[in-house]
Amino acid sequence: SSVLSSQEISSVQTSTQLFNGMTVKARSAAREVIATYSVDDIFIELIIQLPSNYPLGSITVESGKRVGVAVQQWRNWMLQLSTYLTHQNGSIMEGLSLWKNNVDK
Repeated sequence: SSVLSSQEISSVQTSTQLFNGMTVKARSAAREVIATYSVDDIFIELIIQLPSNYPLGSITVESGKRVGVAVQQWRNWMLQLSTYLTHQNGSIMEGLSLWKNNVDK
C-alpha cells in the first residue's frame, strides 16, 4: 500500500503534463497533492489526499480556497473528481485534467 501511494505521488511529481493557469504540487510525506487554479477573478485550491491503505481506502478530495465559484457548481466538480478517482481507477493527473476541463467550461 505504501509503495502504491508513493508511486502515485511520484508520478505527479515527475509528470511533464502542463496545465495553463494551474499549478500542481505533491507532498509525499503527507500523501497529498495540491492543485491551485486561477483564471481572471477565480481562484481555486484543491487538495487530494491518499489514505494510508491506498488503493483499498478511498481518496479524499477537499476544497481549499475557492473564490468566485457557486456552491452548487463546486459540489458538482468535486463529485465528478471523487467519482473518477475512486470508482474509475484513474490517476491523479488524469483526474486533475478532467477537473480542469470542467472548470474551463
